[in-house]
Amino acid sequence: MPLTVRNAILHILNNDSRPSVFSEAELDIDSEICEAFIQKHVRRLLNNPAVRTAVFKPESELYSLLGEYQNGLRYFKDVAFALALRMDEIMNSLPSISSCDMLIARVSHKSGEYLAVLQLHYQEVYVHKMGNADNQLAIQNALPYTTGKVEFACLIGLDGAAMPISLLEKAVSDVLYFSELFLECDSTPSKKEQVQLIDEVTVDFVEEHFASNPVISARIKTAIVTEAESDDGYISMDNVATQAFEQQEDMKTQYVNTLRDAGVREDLPLTQRVVKQQFSTQRIKAENGVDIRFPAQMIEDEELELTTHPDGTVTIVFKNLRMV
Repeated sequence: MPLTVRNAILHILNNDSRPSVFSEAELDIDSEICEAFIQKHVRRLLNNPAVRTAVFKPESELYSLLGEYQNGLRYFKDVAFALALRMDEIMNSLPSISSCDMLIARVSHKSGEYLAVLQLHYQEVYVHKMGNADNQLAIQNALPYTTGKVEFACLIGLDGAAMPISLLEKAVSDVLYFSELFLECDSTPSKKEQVQLIDEVTVDFVEEHFASNPVISARIKTAIVTEAESDDGYISMDNVATQAFEQQEDMKTQYVNTLRDAGVREDLPLTQRVVKQQFSTQRIKAENGVDIRFPAQMIEDEELELTTHPDGTVTIVFKNLRMV
């Protein structure tokens, strides 16, 4: 089933001297341009490793509002206006939030029914303006589309009472206003944040216990990728430690405990694509500026040999290279 837009509306939220403009009419979803714009950004929420999962707090006002919408007690336009008005009030209390358009859409997908809420912050673009006297370049505000990324958005599931949330945001003046003030929800780290945390902990662990030995680092990375491939993207850090350290029971225990203390869950629902992007490559950077990147698996396959000499220098030998 393709992604289908059922309803959509756009409100203009100004956070300067101008008043906000709340639309009374829905967007023309039969327009190909309008439909393509909405679909493009909603798909990014459906397939984005940077998206966090979240759940509404019991006291959330939006949770109560959307429950009424689910039960047919509210119309789409009424709910969209209430959402925009709430964000407008938050923006007025936080001058650091820039003016934007708020796009709210009801969409259907093979995975379920959703309400999408996107803050579309403007981008400056240069346009060619024709005048009577000469040609000029003018600056205009535009919505993000081809290259622009939406940084504040959510996708709210409408199929059950839980109404799970897929969330994309960043802090503004150290405030996560989108999740904490607008949605009033609790979120968990995104897949991207989780793999970055594992990588940071692993780098520090190898530096502390193995003097940043690239062989050990590559062995751990290979174990993580192998674990993701064997279990469809799910990773058990116990299995990773067992494979990486084999008979070194003390190192296995210390590594798992270090990950746990840093907040890494023992079993992570990641995807193979995210894991491979983060861990499939090993990097060696020498003091003289030499920077080498290679597949971490090469060390396990004995296609690369590292020899550390008494004077501290290292010899690296690549074996069986083809088509150099």
